[in-house]
Amino acid sequence: MLAVAGGWWLLMQHHLSMSGSVHLHAPANVFWMWVLMTLVMMSTTTVPVLQSLHSITQNATQLIWWAFVFGYLVIWFGFALAASSLQLAIGELNLLDAHTGLNKSLSAGLLLTAGLYQFSSLKQRCQSECLTPMQFFLRHWRDGVGGGLKMGLRHGVTCVGCCWALMLLAFVGGLTNIWFMVLSAAVMAVEKFPVIGRRLTAPLGVLIIVWGVAVFVSLFSGVGGAQNHLSLYQN
Repeated sequence: MLAVAGGWWLLMQHHLSMSGSVHLHAPANVFWMWVLMTLVMMSTTTVPVLQSLHSITQNATQLIWWAFVFGYLVIWFGFALAASSLQLAIGELNLLDAHTGLNKSLSAGLLLTAGLYQFSSLKQRCQSECLTPMQFFLRHWRDGVGGGLKMGLRHGVTCVGCCWALMLLAFVGGLTNIWFMVLSAAVMAVEKFPVIGRRLTAPLGVLIIVWGVAVFVSLFSGVGGAQNHLSLYQN
């Protein structure tokens, strides 16, 4: 839990030091920004998994636990690399506005994609794996350090499959908007609660779709202006 708190503190410091033109930063800085955002936003859903594995391996070598963590981080570092590369490509095409969010047409498209993904069978399968960490380990357990690595890679892929669309909404909410990240982390954490997680997925999908439709309609109505459609989330 101290690591989680430390990660949020680092993200707050990063947020305070960022200018409004994050897409103009060096590629390495953009990559590490996504690494930090990814790890911190996923921290609320990762802790229960690591606690479950620790309870399983407490009488065995902890190398299995560390191998799992390494495999898990490999996947999320890969996601951060993909997301930062996407950001740099979008920046090169001048599709990021002055508030470091996507322009309205791409924002609408991403919102609709994320909302519809909430209802997909892939989302449901990945969420099922995340809702019950113990069942994941019972179903996919592998012995030894190599087994821990394989389980970490598998669970990392499962988490990406569950949360990638919600994570990419950072492009819509603002890449330097700490409060949007806090909200996203909270939503992803609640989605992993065994009792209410599944009940949240569909309403959340509807809400995101409605948001996307509203942004799309504003393209033709002129409401709010090209750089004000996220005023609710801007600092």
